[in-house]
Amino acid sequence: MIESNAALVRNLSVYAVGVGMAVAGALGIAAAIELSLLIAWPLFIAGLALVLVVHEYLGGPV
Repeated sequence: MIESNAALVRNLSVYAVGVGMAVAGALGIAAAIELSLLIAWPLFIAGLALVLVVHEYLGGPV
């Protein structure tokens, strides 16, 4: 049970960081926040990659 709780916390943490990065990147791309496109695009792509890793390799966020 403790291992599954640790895995759940890890998955949700990585997922939350990925979603936050993707949202910040998307807002920067849309110029809703002041963020350079040179930073926004890689941030958006890295965030999507983290979400994909959680879904494909770590068994989903929950």
